[in-house]
Amino acid sequence: MKFKNLSLLAGAFALSLTATPYTANAKPAQQVAQANQQPNVAPPPQISLTPQQQEQVKKINLQVRSDINKVLTPGQRKQLETSLKARRTPQEITTDLKLTQQQGQKLRQIVVASQQQIFTKVLTEQQRQQIKQYQQSRQSPR
Repeated sequence: MKFKNLSLLAGAFALSLTATPYTANAKPAQQVAQANQQPNVAPPPQISLTPQQQEQVKKINLQVRSDINKVLTPGQRKQLETSLKARRTPQEITTDLKLTQQQGQKLRQIVVASQQQIFTKVLTEQQRQQIKQYQQSRQSPR
């Protein structure tokens, strides 16, 4: 089943599965921008997490993985593992899992809650500002 916000779920899902979700490499973002012929796209901010922050994010991500596994069927969990090992894109993984509408909504809730937790409880005010500025730059007309 296709969802209107499938790309949001896919991006959020992939983001939640990383150890440091707000650490980004500018080069891939630039490559994506070039591939989409959007030369004015700024790369994501480089946010360095302290060892303590990294540990907090790891704990949150362990909980996210546990919560996601509770939503997925055994077959979907196996497919997720296979897709991740094959380094499939978030969109491909979402398609591979063949989520029901209820599963998609639940996963979206899990991911959004974890992102909010990281944003409000792990990141410093300066790190939050960097992300907000980046998000605003992405929303401005090109």
